[in-house]
Amino acid sequence: EAFHSCIPSLIMPLQISSGAVQSKLVKDKLVRWEEVNKLEDDQKDCILQLATWSSQDEPLNVPSASDARCTQRKDSESECIQNSQQFHEWFHLVEQSMKNQQESGYIEYMEILKEHQNRCNGIIDGIGVTLTYLSQLSEQYRVVSHTTEALHDSCEMLMQEQKNLEEVRNSISHQLVFFTEHETIGTKLNSSSINVMGEAFIPMLMKIDECVSFMKDHPNYKESESYLAKYQQCLARALTILRSYIVSTIKSCAASVLLPNVPIPSDPVFAQLYSKFQLQGPRVKALMEQIEEKSEKNMDYLQVMHDCYTCYCYQRQSLLLPSISNEIDRLSKLHSGDQCTFIRLACMMLIRICEDEFTLYHCFFTKSDVQLQGLLETISSQLYDYFRPMVIKQVHLESLADICSVLKNDVLEDQVHRKGSSLDAFGLLALQMLEDAQERLSFRTQAFIQSDITNFAPSAGDLAYPEKLNQNLSNEYGMWFPTVRRTLICLSKLYRCTNKPVFESLAQECLSACIGSLKHASHLLEGSKSVIDSQLFLVKHLLILREQIAPFNVSFSVSEVSLDFSNIKIAAAGLMTNTSRLFTLSSNNAFIEFMLQGTPQLTEKLLDSKKDVDVNLKEVCTEFINACSALLSSPITVFLASLENKKEPVPMETYRDVVSDASQRISNKLPGIKKSMRLYLCNEETEAILFRPIRKQVMAQYQALRNEIEKLEEEDQFIVNCPSTEQLTLTLSYDG
Repeated sequence: EAFHSCIPSLIMPLQISSGAVQSKLVKDKLVRWEEVNKLEDDQKDCILQLATWSSQDEPLNVPSASDARCTQRKDSESECIQNSQQFHEWFHLVEQSMKNQQESGYIEYMEILKEHQNRCNGIIDGIGVTLTYLSQLSEQYRVVSHTTEALHDSCEMLMQEQKNLEEVRNSISHQLVFFTEHETIGTKLNSSSINVMGEAFIPMLMKIDECVSFMKDHPNYKESESYLAKYQQCLARALTILRSYIVSTIKSCAASVLLPNVPIPSDPVFAQLYSKFQLQGPRVKALMEQIEEKSEKNMDYLQVMHDCYTCYCYQRQSLLLPSISNEIDRLSKLHSGDQCTFIRLACMMLIRICEDEFTLYHCFFTKSDVQLQGLLETISSQLYDYFRPMVIKQVHLESLADICSVLKNDVLEDQVHRKGSSLDAFGLLALQMLEDAQERLSFRTQAFIQSDITNFAPSAGDLAYPEKLNQNLSNEYGMWFPTVRRTLICLSKLYRCTNKPVFESLAQECLSACIGSLKHASHLLEGSKSVIDSQLFLVKHLLILREQIAPFNVSFSVSEVSLDFSNIKIAAAGLMTNTSRLFTLSSNNAFIEFMLQGTPQLTEKLLDSKKDVDVNLKEVCTEFINACSALLSSPITVFLASLENKKEPVPMETYRDVVSDASQRISNKLPGIKKSMRLYLCNEETEAILFRPIRKQVMAQYQALRNEIEKLEEEDQFIVNCPSTEQLTLTLSYDG
């Protein structure tokens, strides 16, 4: 009991020292723990809380007396504490028990970590062993790879050598064929059973071409020249056989056509002319394609191609020309009175033949040759032999114009220009025929202008103006002057059948001649009728000309080029006066000056007939206006002119007489002028336009007279009774 009573005093310092030791141990374990395994923040917080709790100064739960007695009884049963050594052992056990209770979780976790560490160390040892095995395998693989690459390179070298040797062998074999084919080809060509249309002939011909090209490309090969000559002989032999077959086929086709001298257009004749050839065309064309394809590079093929063309064209020409000539002759006799119909039918017949020949030619050949154009030109020229003399004999302008119109519109524009290259040859012939007809038309037009317009001598009936206008003819053209009517008819004929430059030249010449004839007729009318009639006659027909030529979309102008020799006379005079300087060696040499100054000058003059019509119309209108004004106001004009030389006053009676005479003249002459204008012009608007300046001039004369009358006394002015402006305007009004 005394021992137990002193236990608390002994335990208190032990408890304090135990807390310090325990805190230090916890810190040491935490340090080692952090070294082994890093803890997260929340885990560290938990450990610190445990350490804080263990370090708190709380009394130990000391067993009570009863407990001590129980313990004593329990311990007495085993062993009682007899000395300090036993106490220390017991205390150590208690301390160890407390320590185990506090660190049991950490110890268990540390054991787990040790177990994991042992496992990781085992894994690391296994990885090291594995890496050792892998290193050994890698070394073995490197050795095997180097050995395999060396073997692969050796195999590739062997295969490349094999390939090179194979190429050399093939090259030698391929080139050797060109030297060994000669005998085979020669045997086939010399065989009597050779067939041009057989399957082997064209390949054999192509093989010969290959051999010839090979020998030409390799002249350094042994005996290449001799083999080249042999193959060229084979080629010549093959082409000869081919040409003979094609020529014989064409000739046999021509021989099978037995044409009587009958017109071409009959169907049986057409069937004979084309059916036989059309049957053989595809067979020959298959051979000609080979020849034409190689003709650009080989002269032998070119010669054979031309021979075949020549044979074909000659045979077709021999067949066609007699029948074409007979047909043209038949048409010319059938339409001897209608040349336009003959030309139209003959051209249509030749167009049909040219188209058929063009189509048939391309059944045999693929290329168009000049010989085809020659054949078509020869066929077309059969018509030209009839046409040329017929046109030369034609003298009528209308017939020539109709012929030109047929050739220009019906043949060239409607047929040749629309149907393409098959009618090129015929188009050239038709164009030549048109040019010949236009040339003849131009010549006859110039002769017509000279004879029927320029040199036209009007009869009394032609100059029956204004009587002819009073007849009220139903035909308006019958009232026109003959040269105007002929001019317009001539222009209308020329416009539709000639080209623009030719028409402009002829139209200018025709209009100029017509204007001259109208002026001549106007002068004749002035002598036989009156100035008013002559001037209105000219105005009427110039207006007709201007109105009728307006629809022609041409300029009616030409450039006339001429040489001016006026300088030669002056230069010759200078040469004669400076004979002393003929042989001077300077720039003042008289002969050199003559050559420089005496050169004829080239002058160009623009002739515009349309402008001439306007100019002449303006002139004659001005003359008519002045004549009418003078006729209506001549008393006033004479009186005003006399006042210029008079200084003494004019009596009132003189003014009155002048006014009376002028008014009487207007009353007598004005109705006649209006009637004449109405007869000639037949257009109220034109009449009013032409009368307006007449009225203006007459009123101006009256105004001048009125200015003089205003100088008189008012009583005298009333006696003179000069009409006012309003009265005069009413008197001179044009009511149509």
